[in-house]
Amino acid sequence: MTQNEMWVIDTFLFLYVVLIARSREIKWYQATLISLFGFLLAGTPFSYPAWEIVKILGSLFFG
Repeated sequence: MTQNEMWVIDTFLFLYVVLIARSREIKWYQATLISLFGFLLAGTPFSYPAWEIVKILGSLFFG
């Protein structure tokens, strides 16, 4: 996968979450979780900071 393809995937995920959140179909925290796990599943370079955020949030809630 090239760098350009990764940016296209990341941009799509970001726009999808923004549009879903703006439509008020889901709450903001649900949109945030969807975006974090979407970046993790996509496996792009943004998955590394997303994984760190998930680990921090998990340690806050699950000790």
